[in-house]
Amino acid sequence: MGGPLPVVHKDQVPVLFHEPHVFTGFRPLHQPWKNYVLSLFQWHNEVMNVWTHFLALVVVLFRAALWSFEFDLVWDPYMWPLAVGIATMVVLYTCSCCAHCFSNRSELTHYTCFMCDYAGIGLYGFGSTILHYWYCLHEDFLGSLSHQLATPVGALLGVLTCVCCSISKTKYKRPYPFVRRVWQMSSVLAIYLWLIFPIWYKIWLYVHDGEWESSFRYHIQQMSWFTLGGFFFGSDIPQRFFPGKFDLVGHSHQLFHVCIFMTTFEQMNAIYLEMTDGIHLVRRMEAPTYLNTWGAFWFVVLANAVVVYHYHGSARESLEAEFKKKQDGDGIRKCTCEAAAAVNGEFSPEEAKCKSSPESLVKEKEVSSKSVLNGISCKENLRKPSIDRRSIANAEGLKRNHQNGKDYSNSS
Repeated sequence: MGGPLPVVHKDQVPVLFHEPHVFTGFRPLHQPWKNYVLSLFQWHNEVMNVWTHFLALVVVLFRAALWSFEFDLVWDPYMWPLAVGIATMVVLYTCSCCAHCFSNRSELTHYTCFMCDYAGIGLYGFGSTILHYWYCLHEDFLGSLSHQLATPVGALLGVLTCVCCSISKTKYKRPYPFVRRVWQMSSVLAIYLWLIFPIWYKIWLYVHDGEWESSFRYHIQQMSWFTLGGFFFGSDIPQRFFPGKFDLVGHSHQLFHVCIFMTTFEQMNAIYLEMTDGIHLVRRMEAPTYLNTWGAFWFVVLANAVVVYHYHGSARESLEAEFKKKQDGDGIRKCTCEAAAAVNGEFSPEEAKCKSSPESLVKEKEVSSKSVLNGISCKENLRKPSIDRRSIANAEGLKRNHQNGKDYSNSS
């Protein structure tokens, strides 16, 4: 086989893959996995989503490589929160790239990919909590209840984000109601308010006491980019006002990706200044442990994996039920059409009864259901008809000709 198939109009893909005000640039389903990788070099409505976050991944890895020469990310416990934060960014962008690259292969793959994406978002929220409470906390809060609860609360909110977003994905069908956005954005907002609290407190002190810090510039920029990203994510602007004009480049989700990229970029700039300018304050804290850094990281990873597995099963059951319901309807229509065909003489009533029997319909539905869930087109399995109607018609024609010849002989 060659490369990926040409992109198609939204009418040629299931409703699940539709995006508001986007009409073209959809990749056909059920291609080999390699074709979706090769589609990164093809113009479609997901290609920029992949490349924006792939670029972000490269930037994070490059910055981490530079920091590894300046900080001991392995053996210095005070640098473990930094290492955990970087790891969550890597997971975030890896999950996002894979989700947008492979989500068009099948409906079940679509659900699973984006639930993994939600797991990465929740993990990144936890990682940002670790970074901000270890390196950006004002000395007024050292040893406070919020400081002590930062890691466990951040971990729970990271898992809750994955749960709520997965519910929003599996519970509602397109066209999505507004409440779906509430599920998504409320959970993300909850963890964001928790992780950004140390920053807000320091800025509040600056407003009242005039204590400006060099990192404030980058903190303000990262909050601005995050807010702008939330606006694009929830508004469907600009394609809302120009339907079909931003199908490939410039639609709201691509702009959202750029905003998240800039959020992490400015966040890393701010964290670097916090560490270099305030390392004396960091060293005054109780040394981080493996349990409240990497241990918590792996807890969130495992918990989110369980969430993804659970809702993957829910999505599979839902798709099977929908397919069975559709096939039941198709079976009724098929029996009606074939009975009419028998009346019109296309084939005998016995053959129609055989073709529309419950056993044959059940067998076709089982084959079709397995094919769809495995990402194989039903048409490939059902392409060959069970009865060769042309052969039947030819045989009946010969029979009539023979009968006509016999009648002619008798009349002679």
